[in-house]
Order: sequence, then C-alpha cells, then structure tokens
Amino acid sequence: MMANMQNLGFYDFVLPWLLFLCIIYVIMLTAPFLQDREVDKKRVSILISAIISFFIINYPVNGSSFGVFLTGLFGNTGIYIAAGLVLIILLGLFGINVGDLGEKKYIGWTILLAVIILFLYGGVTPVAISSGMMSVIFIILLMLAAMYFISS
Repeated sequence: MMANMQNLGFYDFVLPWLLFLCIIYVIMLTAPFLQDREVDKKRVSILISAIISFFIINYPVNGSSFGVFLTGLFGNTGIYIAAGLVLIILLGLFGINVGDLGEKKYIGWTILLAVIILFLYGGVTPVAISSGMMSVIFIILLMLAAMYFISS
C-alpha cells in the first residue's frame, strides 16, 4: 500500500500540498487585510491558500521535489524529537523536572548536557574518535552523572 501511495505521488504532492494548504489557510483567516472587508473571508482564504500551496509544491529543492525534501526534513526532525523524549525520561529518572533546568543550580548541568549531545550527535570531533569509543565515553559520563545525582 505504501509503495502504491508513493507511485501515485501521495508523499511527493498530496501530503505536502495539504500541509501547506492548512498552514496558509489558518494564516489567511487571521490576516488583517481580510478582517474589515465585505468579502467572504473563508472562500477568499481557501482560494489564495490553494494557489500558494501549488506554487510551493512546484518549487524544486536541490534538484528534487519539495515532497522529498519534506520527507527528509520531518524524518530527521522525528529522530530529534525521539531523542528529546528519551532525554526527558532519563532526566526524570534522576529526579530532574525539565522545567527546572533553567534554574541556577541546574544551568551548568544543562550546558554540559547540551555540549555532550552536540558532541555526540553533531558528528564534529576535535580528535579522531571511533564511534565505539564515543559510546564508551557517553556511557561513562552517564554513569558519573547518575552517581552524582544519586549521592547529592
């Protein structure tokens, strides 16, 4: 079924078009230039939204369709969302509320955690470290953090 939907252009055309149609339609409904007019705001908004959405979908990104770009974008975003949820769960295991991370006592740990995440997932290392070694370093840092939070 997924292959048939791909062959029909569902992911390259239909879903991106519907996404931008909805986003632009909501923006158009709140547009100030349509507020005080005697026009049918919903009909004008849907027409303008449909036209703009067609133009957006027609725009090629890096030589491929806009739908392929959005597939990669939302796929990568989903990975970061999942990693964020795992991070929130790990912080909860240590008794840290995510809303408290901006407080003075947690700001240093927040910065350290952000640097570690960027270091591990950013792919840029100052020295040549294998992925296995990076995993060992991450586990050691995680264990040290766990021991610190348990003892304090």
